[in-house]
Amino acid sequence: MTGKIELHYRFAPDVKATGRDGNRLTLDIEGWKALSFTAATPAHADAVEALAGAGATFDRLKEIATGAGSRADGQKAAAYYAERFSRARLLRWDLVDDSGVLASVEPLTAGYRPRTEALPEQPLALCRFAFLRRTPDGMTLESGLTRAQMRIRPRGMAAISQALAPADAATPDIVAGLLWRLGFFDVAIPQEDDNRSCWEFHDLLMHETSRFNRDLPGGANYRFEGRIPAPPAAKPAMPGARIELPPVDPAALRTSNGSIDALQERRRSIRAYADRPIALAVLAEFLWRVARTTAPPFGTGAQQLMSRPYPAGGSINELEFYVAVRRCEGLDPAFHHYDSHGHALVRIANTQKIAAEIVAKSASAMALQPDQQQPDLTIVVSSRLPRLAWKYERMAYRASLLHAGVAIELMYLVATDMTLAGCANGSGDSRLFEAATGLDRLEETAIAEFCLGIPAES
Repeated sequence: MTGKIELHYRFAPDVKATGRDGNRLTLDIEGWKALSFTAATPAHADAVEALAGAGATFDRLKEIATGAGSRADGQKAAAYYAERFSRARLLRWDLVDDSGVLASVEPLTAGYRPRTEALPEQPLALCRFAFLRRTPDGMTLESGLTRAQMRIRPRGMAAISQALAPADAATPDIVAGLLWRLGFFDVAIPQEDDNRSCWEFHDLLMHETSRFNRDLPGGANYRFEGRIPAPPAAKPAMPGARIELPPVDPAALRTSNGSIDALQERRRSIRAYADRPIALAVLAEFLWRVARTTAPPFGTGAQQLMSRPYPAGGSINELEFYVAVRRCEGLDPAFHHYDSHGHALVRIANTQKIAAEIVAKSASAMALQPDQQQPDLTIVVSSRLPRLAWKYERMAYRASLLHAGVAIELMYLVATDMTLAGCANGSGDSRLFEAATGLDRLEETAIAEFCLGIPAES
């Protein structure tokens, strides 16, 4: 790293060439028709041409655009073209020193551009929403607040690392100032408004990256087709004792079910449980109504699909259902997997203690006191995320949470219809699921919990 570090504005790689005839400029842009326009003055045209090649700092662009005219006119022209070109995503920005480029910043959405106002007087530090990670292109700096990403070259890591050191007001860091302009740094002690202070790092990151907020590849692009096989629709059988569940009579259910409006009106989270335990036949009906597979796996493509009573994106149905049993008439305490295809439970060996821990965690999540009756069981919803990620990019985990949400709503309605005490948990411990099943958390992991029991008599 040598000499002064500057931020250069330059055309994006899609701008293949610039042509000029007097004040008439033409940009040859990949995938576009030629973009032609006339600058107001030769100096303005000079400033646009300066964006080609290595580019120039914003201050230099203002100087070029000023030419023999007024400084205010030059500043206005430079700001105008920076705004117009950034709106079309035709700009990128480089951190450069005397030896060349240290890092490049690419916009992830139209309209992004660096700040141009005066730097804050307070010390600067990495924004709490920013993060540094390794990608196939090298080290990348990103932020949930900033719709751009910085690709850092090996030479640039020294400058970035030095700027990450504790902020010092007495010796302001040039790189920190540039990173503030780019949106990756903030004042060391930010004065956040109420709305911003409520957002946590991981929440904002998932929100930004799992929606169309950024112009990145995503959605149903089947990115793994031809590279790895799609995980099967039917989860391979878990080892353990198989327990056939009592059959359910659909015709009888149709004559006794309450109306959807009445169920929605009556639905409540119930955390008070009776002394008598839930019965196996009741649990069997609940699981059948919520989580059974309603048709065998189908699909003519490379990915098997299937149907359940709740909606699921692409009919992939990556969710699995487990039952941590503390007590259930006709069923031993343990952690059980629900076979949605055969309407049976598989008791996983040596999991009685883990099942009790899962239920106890649920009781804690519901703020139950030690002297209060714990729920009879906790239904653990897991996600076989690779099934979704095989088709969907950037949104797989978000979609799985949405699926868990509609499944939980169905659990509430069925529990209400069956006069059961149902309550969703706001948190859970996926480590207990890993310990019970022995599964790699990247293959399948717990993402939601729902408690069930007989309601206490009021």
